[in-house]
Amino acid sequence: MTIDPITTLPSIKRELEAGWKLFDDIWAGFDDRQWRRKFGKTWTYAEQPWHMAYFDGTLANYVALGPNVPESERLQIRSMGELNDWNRRELAKRGPNHTVERSLAEMRKQRDIIRGQLAAMTEADLDRRVWMPLIFGWITAREVYGAIIAHNVAEYWKLWLRTGKRGPAPSPSAVHYRLDFMMNFMPVSMNREMAAKKPFTMVWNFEGAGGGTWTFNVADGKCTVRENAAPPRADLQITMKPENFHKLVAKMTPPPLLMLTGQMKIKGFGAMGTFAKLFPEPKPDQQIDPSAL
Repeated sequence: MTIDPITTLPSIKRELEAGWKLFDDIWAGFDDRQWRRKFGKTWTYAEQPWHMAYFDGTLANYVALGPNVPESERLQIRSMGELNDWNRRELAKRGPNHTVERSLAEMRKQRDIIRGQLAAMTEADLDRRVWMPLIFGWITAREVYGAIIAHNVAEYWKLWLRTGKRGPAPSPSAVHYRLDFMMNFMPVSMNREMAAKKPFTMVWNFEGAGGGTWTFNVADGKCTVRENAAPPRADLQITMKPENFHKLVAKMTPPPLLMLTGQMKIKGFGAMGTFAKLFPEPKPDQQIDPSAL
């Protein structure tokens, strides 16, 4: 199966449209009762389109501002606590009479803004510097649109899994893009003191459409992540489907249950403790340094 890296203007446009349609097709079958049902621990389904609207809108706004955005206007989110605060602020902007229809309308408005931006761009424009408020700071417009695609996959997985997999899965290329992003993001929380003491090699293998193999080599306080570079021997090997990885990172299913049900297979189980200590979950107030990516 050929995986599109989703880096060209046509592929970005194509994947955004395909990803947006997946949401729309599932939401089209919702009634008022479904929108009011719980969606995770604190949200209802009605929160999701509003979340998509302000996430896409924030990033599209920075693309529009380009490389000259004043420092005073640069939103910077560098920890899970700051991310949670941002979500709370944005959700609170809805008035008491806000409806799902208004959320959907705002979401579609932001999609149209993104469509307009991409229609006016050339491939060279995608290399323009753009401020990314979530951790990274200055990156390219190409990478900002990639972040929207990766976010779409994460949010769609939640919707798709919680509604019984109605409709198709995300495209293999989008799934691969999301997995690659997550694999390369993991080292930001690495315990560098522990990583300096003992080498550690881990292989994360994802089976199914959009999957792949990523190898983590920890040595001398640093971690390198490479795709398709599985060594003959590793301290730990984890094998699972991409959708089950999302259950793990989104805390939809606890790791022991994933293992007991065969959704996460472990080779080198005795190294799981070392892995958990090397790559702990970021604390709410832990500032993430983008230079570690």
